Amino acid sequence: MGDLVSGAVVGAVFAELFVVVKAAVKTTILFQSRLRSLESTLQYIKPVIKEIDSLNKLLDSPKEEMKHLHDLLKHGKILVEKSLRVNVNLYKSKEVLVEVKDSRLAIRKLSLMLEDVLNNKGMRSVGAGGFGSCVVPKAPEFVVGLNVSIRQLKKQLLDRGVSLMVVSAPGGCGKTTLVETLCHDEEIKGNFKNNIFFVTVSQSPNFTVMVQNMIHHKGKDVPQIETEQHAIDQLQQLLVEIGKDPILLVLDDVWSESESILEKFWFEEVTDYKILVTSRFDLSAFGPPHKLNPLNDEDARKLFLHSATPKVGSSFRSPSLMKMTDGSVVPRDELIDEIVKRCKGSPLALTVVGKSLCGKHPKIWESTLLEWSEGSFIDTNRAIFDCLQRSLDDLDGMPVYKECFMDLGSFPEDHAIPATALIDMWIELHKLDADGVHAKRILHELAARNLVDLVATKNDESEGDGFYDDLYVRQHDLLRELAIHQNSQGLIHERKRLNLDIRGNKFPGWFTAQDEQPLNAHLLSISTDESFLSDWPHLELLAVEVLVLNFRTKSYTLPIFIKNLVRLKTLIITNNGFFPAELSNLAILGSLPNLKRIRLECIKIPSSDPSDVTLSNLQKASFFMCDLSRGMMAMPNLAEIDIAYCSELERLPTSLCNITSLRKISITSCHNLSLLPDQIGNLFNLQVLRLSSCMNLSGLPESIGRLQNLAFLDISNCFSIGELPKEIGGLCMLKELHMKGCSGLSAVPEAVVNLEQLKYVICDVQRAHLWRPHKDRLPKVTVKIVQDDITLDWLLK
Repeated sequence: MGDLVSGAVVGAVFAELFVVVKAAVKTTILFQSRLRSLESTLQYIKPVIKEIDSLNKLLDSPKEEMKHLHDLLKHGKILVEKSLRVNVNLYKSKEVLVEVKDSRLAIRKLSLMLEDVLNNKGMRSVGAGGFGSCVVPKAPEFVVGLNVSIRQLKKQLLDRGVSLMVVSAPGGCGKTTLVETLCHDEEIKGNFKNNIFFVTVSQSPNFTVMVQNMIHHKGKDVPQIETEQHAIDQLQQLLVEIGKDPILLVLDDVWSESESILEKFWFEEVTDYKILVTSRFDLSAFGPPHKLNPLNDEDARKLFLHSATPKVGSSFRSPSLMKMTDGSVVPRDELIDEIVKRCKGSPLALTVVGKSLCGKHPKIWESTLLEWSEGSFIDTNRAIFDCLQRSLDDLDGMPVYKECFMDLGSFPEDHAIPATALIDMWIELHKLDADGVHAKRILHELAARNLVDLVATKNDESEGDGFYDDLYVRQHDLLRELAIHQNSQGLIHERKRLNLDIRGNKFPGWFTAQDEQPLNAHLLSISTDESFLSDWPHLELLAVEVLVLNFRTKSYTLPIFIKNLVRLKTLIITNNGFFPAELSNLAILGSLPNLKRIRLECIKIPSSDPSDVTLSNLQKASFFMCDLSRGMMAMPNLAEIDIAYCSELERLPTSLCNITSLRKISITSCHNLSLLPDQIGNLFNLQVLRLSSCMNLSGLPESIGRLQNLAFLDISNCFSIGELPKEIGGLCMLKELHMKGCSGLSAVPEAVVNLEQLKYVICDVQRAHLWRPHKDRLPKVTVKIVQDDITLDWLLK
């Protein structure tokens, strides 16, 4: 092949693999789930392969990476061709069954590796543009009452005569659920193929970032965009390029004041291009909207009982089969009907109220109904809000849980909130245990009550130490508005939480003209948009313990008043732009004596030496999608560091190895990380070392054997690790080792027999074979093979 593999050669192999995969999907039944996943991945990276110049810019070492990609695609073609030759009738043999499972897992690995090649740009912030930028959210699990609307809208989307459609309904009536379900319809997917964009607009939209996310979604290099006209031109160019296939753009949650943004997405020269809008408002300038009606009584009852019925087995059972937790009979039908009636056909109200009553005694159902105001029958919006309020009141007996719900209003609308950010905040704000066990329990309880949605960016059940970096929290707009409404009760200086949404340079009156009474807020959230240029006024906020900053500018100066926040314990700074923004005035953080936790997202550490800034009492630092090429702040007493999707990180700073207080290091999806410093062995207190999905990490240093307290090691999906050092046998306290997807490993060193405390090895089938020679000398070790979502057990019957 030679040292140089051209784009044309890679493209040819890709095309051959694509043809073979399509044939396999149609002709074999054994690997359908994995083959379809692989087909989807190939379809997704097709634009990148087609425009190979973009891929060369994407990768740091084009020659080497092109050859790696070429070999990967060529191997995939051989593998899939092998699956085509499989004869189902032969699979009564257990020996052949093992080969089938190996092939299936190999196909899965190929799909994951190709995804990692594409994702080498780094993951886009789920907060900035929705999960996976413009990816359609997961299909709702239980849907009722939408068949008529789906049928009507689908006809319009597939008809060439209609270009822009607006779905209008009050908040909580299921508009987003409707369009999500529609996007997962087989006919819609078949027509629009890989040209479906799902963009959340919200009350404060950033057109430039939305365009950048759309460009990124198609696997293209994302440009710096200086003006709105430049963004319009870039969008037009994108749509023209991909316009050979029909295009569907979903714009979710458009507000009336943002109606003009719709015109910027429209181009007459792009044919077969549909825009589907959801809004609480009619937006009549674009024609009569499709009115989504509340659920009728029958469908409302089904949805309510689905939420109110304790689940055992099936997702929905008749009320006559429903048992309460104390074994008593179910509420009578008239009581159920009355509660359903109060919810006014709102899916959100029905599910939240249903979850709040799930498993409770009928007496509680009755008291809940009695507490509702009679006025709820008059106004639909008030009725829905009243239902949600009553469900929130149900947390009165769990005051910390209710307080945590109220904290959710401190994050921007329609943005995914990192679960770890909430956990860090709650630990300090509500004096919870430092390990976050209670905070995690609260999070799942709020989800169980439908007060929040938990969304995982990875479907990985193998995490063994409560790792929550891949978990995000979403909240319906009405529930967020409920939290904000509750937080805004009472006088300004008495409120526990202050939430400032600053548009342009307009500060609220109380912010610039404080009276003699000090503000008592413990949680302060400030969001600014791309036009913010003002200087910050002087503020006295002596009680603030948590500060949340959100911004959208290319650079950001930390407010001067931060130096007065002497009780500040948790700081969360998020740039909602596409590229990392430079953060200045960082030195101000060194004056905060109680700062324990900091999270930076999409931030570029400034050009001045960051080590000049010392955060003496910081215990945990989190960096997500940050540019750390210039180093980090000095954090001499750090106990935990979390680095994720930081594509500029090539080597772990040696300075970290001098922080002997470190107990946890998590470095995930940092694809350019190639080396760990030899000095890492100095971290004698380290208990957790996670290095998952760092595809260019070439190995572990020999000094790792000196980590006498290390109990958890994760090198999952580190494809470039070719061998483990024999010094790994020195990890005398290691209890759990994760190594699934380590395709470069062909053996484990003999020294692993010295791991006397080892209990679990979590890996794939291929890596499980590596442990067989050592099985007799490691009798206490359980090798757990991570299972896929399908099984071949039926072949043995």
